[in-house]
Amino acid sequence: MSDLYTKKEVEEYVTNTALERPLGVSIAAILLIFNGALLMVTQLLILNELNEASTLIGICRGMFQGFIALLGLAGTTAGVGMLFGKKWAWWLAVFYFTYETMYYACAILFIPDVSPILGGVQLSPALYYVKYGMRIIWNLAFTLFMCQGKVPGFFQTDEVNKWRACIALLLINGVLVGIGWGLLN
Repeated sequence: MSDLYTKKEVEEYVTNTALERPLGVSIAAILLIFNGALLMVTQLLILNELNEASTLIGICRGMFQGFIALLGLAGTTAGVGMLFGKKWAWWLAVFYFTYETMYYACAILFIPDVSPILGGVQLSPALYYVKYGMRIIWNLAFTLFMCQGKVPGFFQTDEVNKWRACIALLLINGVLVGIGWGLLN
């Protein structure tokens, strides 16, 4: 017996999965794919500038570039997995959203240090607070969305205590982001 699926089985699976998928999951998946791909393409386009930035802030180029690529790949992979309702995609997407939330929360804590670290145009700190505050709200909204309604059933994560998982991921990502910001200073 072959491990391959017939064309009919694949068509039925894709059709049934697409019909069961909540609209918000499709939107989040497309945004993750776009965001992840854009991050990877941007990284390639400004490779030299990122190498210079890593030298200025004192981080190994390979580690800096690798982490950016990993984050872009995680977003793209989570988005593709979400389209097919994979359980691991739920975990990766929630990890991605909680990481982004903690990253921007940490950025708000260190607003006075953001402009000198990033260089370039110096904006009013109030603009940074608004920008990062909106990004925190955006990512928290997606994190909450992933834990409510039909979404957990679609990803077959009903048995997971979603709130405990989100809190654990927020704490883990908070530590990771805190270590990263600590290394910058």
